[in-house]
Amino acid sequence: YIGKDMKKEEDLNKLFMKWKEEQANEEDTTTIPFNKVDKTSFTYDGFVFEEKDNTVLYILKESNLLNGTKANDEFWFKEIYKEQNNKNIITRRIEKMQKYICLKIPDMSNRNISYMNINKRGGFTGNDEDAMYNYYERYKEKYIWKEIEIINPMIIVFCAKDKKIYDDLVKNLNVKYAIKMDHPSNYYISDKKYMEKFKERFNKVIAKI
Repeated sequence: YIGKDMKKEEDLNKLFMKWKEEQANEEDTTTIPFNKVDKTSFTYDGFVFEEKDNTVLYILKESNLLNGTKANDEFWFKEIYKEQNNKNIITRRIEKMQKYICLKIPDMSNRNISYMNINKRGGFTGNDEDAMYNYYERYKEKYIWKEIEIINPMIIVFCAKDKKIYDDLVKNLNVKYAIKMDHPSNYYISDKKYMEKFKERFNKVIAKI
C-alpha cells in the first residue's frame, strides 16, 4: 500500500481528519452508544512506536469514556503502554501477548505493535452491541478497513467477542494472520488463563507462518 518512503502516520492523520468530520456531521444516532456519547468525540490510535509494516495490530471495540461523554482526542493506549503500567489490565495483557509473539517469530520485537479501536467515539462499561455494529457497518469501507490497510499488519489480534465483525474483517481484508480473543479487560479470568487461551490460539496460527 505504501511506497518505500514511509508516510503511514501522515496517511492515518489525513484519514482521521475526514473520519472525525464525518462523525461530527452524522445525523444517524443509531451509531452512538446508548445515545449518550457526544457525536464529536474521537479517540486516536495507530502505531505505538515507529510506523512500519508487519506489526501486530490489536483491535478493540472502543475506548472507555469512564465518567465523561467525550474523548480527549488522545492516543491513550500509546502513552500507558510506553510507561509499562502493569496496573492497567489492558496494556498489561497486550504486553504479555506481544512478548509471547516475539518469542515465536524471528525479527518480531516489542516495538512492532499497533492498536486501534473500531468505534472512534468511545463508549461505556457494558458495550452497546447494536450501536457498535451500526457504527461498524457505516464506517467500515471508508475508514475502518482503510486504517487497517494503511497499518498493513502481519498479525491481527481481535480482542472482542463480536464474531460477526471479526468474520467480516477477515473476509474482506487481506489479513495475513488473525487471532480472536476476549477483551483483555475481562476480570473474570486471570492473566494466566487469558494467556493460556492466547498461546493455544496463537500456536494454531503460527504453524501457517
